[in-house]
Amino acid sequence: MKRIIDANIVLRFLLNDIPEQAEQCALLLKRLEKNSEQTFLPDIILADIVWTLEKFYRVPKRRIGELLIPIINLRGLRCSSKETIRVALKTYAEKNIDWSDAFVGAQMLASQQYTIYSYDGDFDKIDGITRVVP
Repeated sequence: MKRIIDANIVLRFLLNDIPEQAEQCALLLKRLEKNSEQTFLPDIILADIVWTLEKFYRVPKRRIGELLIPIINLRGLRCSSKETIRVALKTYAEKNIDWSDAFVGAQMLASQQYTIYSYDGDFDKIDGITRVVP
């Protein structure tokens, strides 16, 4: 049976701010690493994790990618597209743009859609994306 994994599970593990819970989360992640259990990470929950690390805990964007890539790579963790998430995390850190813009840009590139209507200049920083003002 697949289950959904919530942001607080990943955050407890990464932050170790509640050691007892962090230990339980680590055990779950080990099961995911071994693929003896599977969970699904919804895109909106990933966004919540990124936002919480960046805005609340003030973790630098590059470090967020370093922390999340090993979790995204867990064999038992399912998500919409691991490759899209990897590209988005790289873009987010390297181009210093908002997570939602990096993620949408990565989704656009993956689906071969290269033009977006937007007033947001962050899209100008993503190679291959053309921003159009309506």
